[in-house]
Amino acid sequence: MHRLAVPILAGAILFVPASVLAQDADHSDRGDVTDFREHEDDGEPEPYEFGLDGEPEPSWSLSIGSPVLYDTNPFWDADGSEDAVLFAPSLALTYSHPGLIPGWDLELSAGADADIFTNDPDELNEGRLNANATVFHHIPGAGTLSLGFRARWVYLGESFDHFDHSLQRYVVAFAPDISDKVGISLSGEYRDSGQPENRRFIGTVNFDVSVLDTPDVRVGFFQEFAYSAYTAGANDGRDDLLSMSEISFTPRLDLPDGMRFNVAAILFHRFSNFEFSRFTALQVGPTLGFRF
Repeated sequence: MHRLAVPILAGAILFVPASVLAQDADHSDRGDVTDFREHEDDGEPEPYEFGLDGEPEPSWSLSIGSPVLYDTNPFWDADGSEDAVLFAPSLALTYSHPGLIPGWDLELSAGADADIFTNDPDELNEGRLNANATVFHHIPGAGTLSLGFRARWVYLGESFDHFDHSLQRYVVAFAPDISDKVGISLSGEYRDSGQPENRRFIGTVNFDVSVLDTPDVRVGFFQEFAYSAYTAGANDGRDDLLSMSEISFTPRLDLPDGMRFNVAAILFHRFSNFEFSRFTALQVGPTLGFRF
């Protein structure tokens, strides 16, 4: 697996040029970075609970996340002249119903998350309310097909008192069965919004590799690329590619059931035919999470 990780990492680095030509940040959809950081589109349902008969059963779960990250470029500027500490709390309630109809599983969730920065809160702080509905169909010997709808409402400002825009996402994804140590997902989606410049088609591919997995520690590498074709507003005709490369370190600590801890280094880079939309940023820090 070490041999596999080397070409993957080298390929990701090739996608990050030494300098970026953008002059101003583009905040047309800051949710991209949040989506990627949370690995939202992996094409797989949350882990199921099993009954006494060994079969998966309907269940509720509550997930809490609290990343604390050093962000080298919170404004998405070309020169990265400012940095900040980012606190990114999240809360989500999920209902899973395996076998709602034969061969299809249902997952519903609602939650809230936020990006809270240590400087310029009126410009950077962003809160989001989320509602998701997804059905999953496992194809034996091939993988998992999913169809989903996601809605988001975005609020900005120091106290999140300014409603910015809403976003509706229609997603088709497929996660092929590879191995326990390698995960791949491919998806296509359309994003609709009350803010025309956010409307676009997106194609995404990501893969997750266990570089090292021992009783003491897991080291993982995650890479995602998303190609966007904008269709309306000020961004009409814009095409860009957003790349995220992440290396995560997860020690096998004696934690209570449902608790997780890891440290990650995450590199983002956006390529675009609009110069002002290009940016590079690095986020580094720990994440403490809970799932009940």
